[in-house]
Amino acid sequence: MDLTKEKSILIIAPSLIAESLSLKLTSLDNNLTISLDAQDQEFSPDLIIWNILNFHSEDLVRLELLKLKERWEYSKILIIFSENSKSNNFILPNLTSEGNLLNPTIEKVLESINTISSGGRVFDLGQQNIKPIKTLSKPSLNHKFLASGLKQIDNEINKIFQYINEESTSGFYQFILKGRLRELITAKSLLLFLWGGSLEQNNSFLVDDYNNIESSSAETVFLQNKDSLEIWNMIFKRAIKKYSQICLKQNVNNTPLILSGLKNEFISKLICNVLNELNTLIENIKGSEIKNLTNELPSLINELKRNSLAKLADNYLRIKRNGESISLTDYVFNEFNNDDKDFECHDLLLFIEPIVNNTPLNYDGKLLPLYETESFSITESIITNWVLRTSNLIASEIFNYCSDWPELRTFIINPELQSTRGFERFRNNINNYNRWHNNIDMPIYLYESKREYIDVIDNIFVRYFKNENREKDLKNLEWFQKQVTLLVEIRDALAPQLEIALKYIGNIFVTILTKIVGKSIGLIGKGILQGLGRTNSK
Repeated sequence: MDLTKEKSILIIAPSLIAESLSLKLTSLDNNLTISLDAQDQEFSPDLIIWNILNFHSEDLVRLELLKLKERWEYSKILIIFSENSKSNNFILPNLTSEGNLLNPTIEKVLESINTISSGGRVFDLGQQNIKPIKTLSKPSLNHKFLASGLKQIDNEINKIFQYINEESTSGFYQFILKGRLRELITAKSLLLFLWGGSLEQNNSFLVDDYNNIESSSAETVFLQNKDSLEIWNMIFKRAIKKYSQICLKQNVNNTPLILSGLKNEFISKLICNVLNELNTLIENIKGSEIKNLTNELPSLINELKRNSLAKLADNYLRIKRNGESISLTDYVFNEFNNDDKDFECHDLLLFIEPIVNNTPLNYDGKLLPLYETESFSITESIITNWVLRTSNLIASEIFNYCSDWPELRTFIINPELQSTRGFERFRNNINNYNRWHNNIDMPIYLYESKREYIDVIDNIFVRYFKNENREKDLKNLEWFQKQVTLLVEIRDALAPQLEIALKYIGNIFVTILTKIVGKSIGLIGKGILQGLGRTNSK
């Protein structure tokens, strides 16, 4: 693989690593001009390779990245994390650079340089392993104060970075903001230095209350350009590859998803059908001039579901129903009409419009270009969550068909559920779970600004949560669901007052026991002893 000729590269790394990387790159391509001297004022690199050997703080890396962009304004930057970053718990930070790699091979570095030089982006995405959190000890008051302080510093740092990255911010204000940024990073580093030991001993307040998402086995994404359709094609191909070979390991009687009650081959096929129909929908919207997509979206989604279900079986497949042989495809096209919605699904327009119009993703109050590492990951998780939840809604329609169609049940339902008792018990368990989840759990999640995501990790359906603004969803809750949030709010409001009241009541109770009851018992005991003549009264 050769690079475009006359490309100049600056390598910023420890001397031995920089020299080794330079020799390997020039041995693969003789048309490279590589410099190892960052102090050379006359050298103007087209690409900067920055190797981070010892990663300590994302804020410090972001600050140094700003300095690099200031000094070499028109140079592209490839960041490589290596050595002590090899830990399985290491998560690549979200940085606004053209490349972001974790322990790459020299061939991958060369391919990345080629992609970045032609206007593309390269970044590693960690495969998410979602595991339940272990029970952690309750943080002390000191830890709570420290966590609050660190959170305030992080919020301030993020705000400053947001203003610095805006083109409308003048140079004078940027100079002041950078000074403030250095102060905050220094204060954060000092806090971590002084309290680092206690943080390692008890860091429960730094972990999500629900699930812990660890990153491992990073996968590199090469985007040849910043076009949103190419980004969608990359997400589409990754999803098709991931879900085309699902072989569930979990117990079908212990799952909240009715989708898992289908045979494995139909689970994979249904998810891939939804992905293919979504791809067709995006292409049709891109090629047409739909003036009011919002009004037409419900019918388009219903058509997407119908086509996904109809293509689950061959066109020539015929199944007996009430003694008559009928085509499953024709039956679906004639009978299907599913308007059910999953509250934990994002609005389809949230990711359709950025893809079709090549605009940033408007997520949680932030505008995120799709080609950045963070927004790519967010967009991919939103789309896969939507696809899986839509597939689950279609699966629920399949189970409705199977309730009075035993021949279809034999064809498509998991063998463990094909008996009438097993089938109905599975449906009842799912319905009971959904009632509790929709009426109790989900309103609480909305009130806590959390959204539930689902995915398939290691052939197991898993749930995890992300913090998102859910104010609009809160307003759309039904009456009973709103009462649940009201009860949570009342509990939060009364808890401090109840704690104070119990404290005072406890103090009064202790006073009564010690000062009144205790003294009374003592006087009675003394009187009894005097009556027996064993003490002298004074």
